[in-house]
Amino acid sequence: MSGARARIKTGKASLIGGIAVGIAVFVLSQAIAREFGAGGTGATIAGLLLAGAVGAWIRIADL
Repeated sequence: MSGARARIKTGKASLIGGIAVGIAVFVLSQAIAREFGAGGTGATIAGLLLAGAVGAWIRIADL
């Protein structure tokens, strides 16, 4: 293995799982924000950031 690099093959399941979990986190964060009366642009942006972070974490952790 002097010149060859080992590549990790990523699965399609981890991509789909990350997207699905990200969507679920966003929906739940919006439901929680609405329950506490904190709707609006700030809650939406915070939900998108949280959903993106959790979805990316699921994608990367599944490698």
